[in-house]
Amino acid sequence: MAENLVRQYEPQDNLQKEFQAKNEILRSRFLELNPEDYLDLIFPDRDELVVVLGSLKDKEGKVIEKGTITRVHKDDIWGLAWRSNAYVPYCDFKKNYYHSKTLEAVRAFVNDCDGVTSTRLNKILKYLWDSLPAEPTYIVNSGKGVHFIYALNTPVRVKGLRWSINRLNEAIQSRFSELLKVDKHPVVHPYRFPGFRTKIDTTASVFKVREPYTFEELMKLFKLTPPREARRREKKRTEGKAKIYVLPNGRRAFFEWVLRRLFKNPPIPGRRHNSFFALGIVSYKCRREVPYEEAVETIPMVYEDMMDRNLHIGFSIEEAYEAFHKGYKPDYVRASWKYLCELLGWEYRPNKRNGRKREEHLEIMNILRLARKELKRRKYLTQILELKQKGLSQRQISRLLGIPQRTIRDWLKKD
Repeated sequence: MAENLVRQYEPQDNLQKEFQAKNEILRSRFLELNPEDYLDLIFPDRDELVVVLGSLKDKEGKVIEKGTITRVHKDDIWGLAWRSNAYVPYCDFKKNYYHSKTLEAVRAFVNDCDGVTSTRLNKILKYLWDSLPAEPTYIVNSGKGVHFIYALNTPVRVKGLRWSINRLNEAIQSRFSELLKVDKHPVVHPYRFPGFRTKIDTTASVFKVREPYTFEELMKLFKLTPPREARRREKKRTEGKAKIYVLPNGRRAFFEWVLRRLFKNPPIPGRRHNSFFALGIVSYKCRREVPYEEAVETIPMVYEDMMDRNLHIGFSIEEAYEAFHKGYKPDYVRASWKYLCELLGWEYRPNKRNGRKREEHLEIMNILRLARKELKRRKYLTQILELKQKGLSQRQISRLLGIPQRTIRDWLKKD
């Protein structure tokens, strides 16, 4: 922990020297690839890619461009290489719509190891490399850290294999966490791509270790076998009853009210992940009136308020996006207001029953309903009797007062 804090404030030139030292170590063992060649190896059949962009600030720290998710033609992606906050997911999405629910295929599994020094990298390559169940396909020198990438020779389709894909991703990251500090992420998480600028003002480089794997080979090497139920699901794919989701019916007013409270009181350490998770839940609840594109734009807005109060330290904008998308699912559309308050750290105040139990509340409401009904009867009964004395029939009285004839007859019987 202390070492990481020291490195966080280490002079830029020292970090750049460490970066070059890691490059020399990797060059001595592996083949360095051109970033453009690497792009073609990972995405040989894609013309358009998803890129996640962080916000841009001027020298005074003022946001001049908000973070967003964009789609870029593969040949034009290098126009974003100057940005140190541009990230690419190693996945395919339906209609290039970036979301865990639209995930279509996975092209690689990534270990994002932070704070990897040249000494630590050398130690792993010399003494711990053989302990890995399988060598990574590529190694990316990403700046202060290193990405160990297990690429697939053919993208694995997610449909029917989600359980196996998630377990393999967890197994690979868990194995590396025994050697290094690994930032564990889902398969849809975006990463800095080779050829792009790093946060220490260098250019990320990539080295080839071996040929890509098949998905089945990696499952076998990491000793993973789906349980019987998962195997049956993956074999039959979508056989059986479909899961029934409740349609979201939240209103825009509710979404904006929650957002105003978050602007006024930004998430504090200990509540940051849960707060963006709750924002994702609220956004999905209100998706009929608040489109996804608008909802996701609020993430950097809330994050900017956190930065203004120095509440963002130790919590990146990428983690905020990740937490948001974990909540932006139909699974949480029934999440209660009490649960949301717990996530946000807000005081929960029951506002319908005034703290009463359901049975007691229903009894009181029935009494009030009957009382209102009786007041209405007495109000109109006087007029009905007066009109009847004038010789009007019940049908005429019904049309005049707008009250059903049967109701008039029942009221007269009770009187």
